[in-house]
Amino acid sequence: MRSERSFGHLRRVTVAEQVRDEIFARITSGELRPGTRLPAERQLAEEFGVARTSVREAIQALVALGAIERRGNRSYVMERLPGGEISSASGRMKMIRDLLAARRILERLLFELAATRATARDRQRVLELARQPMPTNLEELIIDDRQFHAGIVSACGNPVLTEVYGRVVETLMTENLSAEVLMGISASIDEKEAIARVVAEHLVIAQAFADSDIEAMLEAIEYHVGPVEGWAGPTTRSIRRPTPAAPGGLDRTVGM
Repeated sequence: MRSERSFGHLRRVTVAEQVRDEIFARITSGELRPGTRLPAERQLAEEFGVARTSVREAIQALVALGAIERRGNRSYVMERLPGGEISSASGRMKMIRDLLAARRILERLLFELAATRATARDRQRVLELARQPMPTNLEELIIDDRQFHAGIVSACGNPVLTEVYGRVVETLMTENLSAEVLMGISASIDEKEAIARVVAEHLVIAQAFADSDIEAMLEAIEYHVGPVEGWAGPTTRSIRRPTPAAPGGLDRTVGM
């Protein structure tokens, strides 16, 4: 009997992505704690049995994800930004708004830089991230969305800005925020519909990025991140470009 559900695209996993995922898994499990210094690239290459270029690429991706920070020529597991431990509810909300505003400003800058500087390999990698099998729940969606955005950021060619962005994202993630805040998802929307829309938006952004169509990419990103703007306050709303109408006349309800 033929299954009604179609098969999804298989993702081609590179050696660098395998290294990245292995290190990231040890960080999220707590085996590698905040502030821990990673072995040198040469040692990691020997332990994994891979080329140093693959390790370097994996580290760059982890920096963009906000999992790793660079201090000189060494890599450390990311620590929280100063001010992360705030006890009052009002103080915590202000910090979250400030972090969301910082993330929005940095993403606009870094995405545009990436669109102009990315290699053919960078563009193909972003397409592959967008074509991953669809997440089955909001928790998986948040992880995929974070990896997708980091995949674009890592192609910007500015490691200092990439690390600052990573710190902001990691601090946001440690706040255990709801999907409504992190992704701008309305509580009234069906979870499967929300996931499908975000995945579709990622594909539009990735295709424009792969085609080097900067204007189309920026318009797609503005549409994608719109719902989070209300949380971030006027700092980011004041620099928004005009956004295109939602395709098919649908009301916009999701996007990171």
